[in-house]
Amino acid sequence: MSLLTSLMRTTPTGLDAVSDTPKHLGWIMLTALGIGATIGAGIFAMPGIIAGKAGPAGILSFIITGFVIMIVAFCYEKFSIRVPNGVSAYSYVYHSLGELIAWIVAFGLFLEYSFGASAVSIAWGEYLKNATGLSVTGFFAGPTIVDGHYNFGINIIAVGVIAVVSTILIFGGVSKSAKINFLLVLLKLTLLTTFLVVGFRHVNPANWSNFMPKGFDGVLKGAATAVFPYVGFDALYTFARESKSLRDTRLATYWCVGIVAFLYVTVMAVATGLAPCFIDGQPNALFVGSEAAAPLAKLLANAGEGWTSQFISFGAVLGIFNVLLVFCMGGPRIFKNMSEDGLLPPVFQRVNKGNPVWGIVLNGIIVAAIAGLVPFGEIADMMVLGTLVAFICVCIGAFKLKLVHPVVAIVGGVCCAVLTANLSPTVLTVYCYTLPTGLIIYFLYGFKHSRLGKTQSSAAIPPVEVAP
Repeated sequence: MSLLTSLMRTTPTGLDAVSDTPKHLGWIMLTALGIGATIGAGIFAMPGIIAGKAGPAGILSFIITGFVIMIVAFCYEKFSIRVPNGVSAYSYVYHSLGELIAWIVAFGLFLEYSFGASAVSIAWGEYLKNATGLSVTGFFAGPTIVDGHYNFGINIIAVGVIAVVSTILIFGGVSKSAKINFLLVLLKLTLLTTFLVVGFRHVNPANWSNFMPKGFDGVLKGAATAVFPYVGFDALYTFARESKSLRDTRLATYWCVGIVAFLYVTVMAVATGLAPCFIDGQPNALFVGSEAAAPLAKLLANAGEGWTSQFISFGAVLGIFNVLLVFCMGGPRIFKNMSEDGLLPPVFQRVNKGNPVWGIVLNGIIVAAIAGLVPFGEIADMMVLGTLVAFICVCIGAFKLKLVHPVVAIVGGVCCAVLTANLSPTVLTVYCYTLPTGLIIYFLYGFKHSRLGKTQSSAAIPPVEVAP
């Protein structure tokens, strides 16, 4: 067997079956897990960031991204039928495009979960300080970059919340984690409904007059940024093997994407109607800031809704915690599946109450290190590319296996590629450095210990004839 053939080996249907996986998540809980990962820090900050790139036409950015995600979701759903015991894009690509591409997708997704959880943990800390008046200064406030120079520090709040989340996952089990997630999703939906109802009363249509100040190029850049909130969509499929049925998975997929897309578009419309995106050609200060700047709360406060603004700030502290919970559940599950395939050591298969213990521990250490030692601005944009690469590969795989109409797969893949081209060059540079690291791990361990590789090698050895 040639090296190229070995790298492109694919899993046959049924090889990834795991009989002891609990089937305990119905469509409501699965939908909540998907919403929990896709509605969080992103929706509380992205309207401001996207408004700075596209103006009120950011509404179109969210519509474009929602359309693309719905196409990708269709491919995911068809794969969940073909590979019922798979975990997310990793399993689907392994089954369709081969082991090496699957490894690249899995490594990229893990990085996205890590960068995403790190960014959100920093944002959570800032929301906590804004809501409670807590003040942390000096070394334990975290690292800073002043005049291009890195000043060492540890973001103690971000590290602390990751430790709490990891502990909950290890000792609370999957069922309790999913129930906590469900309650937090209800809270976030309440917060967003409050913003829409209260904010709608103060909308001034004149603020939409200069609808597309940056042209369609700005809309595309906004659409690429809008992938940030959708990154958690893939997290829903890290739980697919724990779904009670394929029907539950299918319902959860479309309810999740539909609800999320509707909320993003409506929140963006109200946010840009509350204040002009640009004043004298410069971005409005109300739309400037990081995830922790809470633009929705600032917009309401500017409109005279002080109490509602404070309510959203307090609620965001719990709501963003929910995103951390789901992000920190997703990465370790990918590691567990890779370990079952022999691409990572067996230790990642050990579970406690349904949760992969050592995967959560390793994930917690990596996320805490990034969140504690890297400034927020350096990691906030790093969590999109790996997910888009995964989406592109899933679309190609669906095309190859004829799981969907060819036009659907092609449109999905091309649209994701267009969004990728509109990302920041820095994001592409970081990916070019991290990807080789993942490949080194694969060739040093995964390639040699691949369960699929061993199975195929055994099948290729002819039986030895024993003389009578």
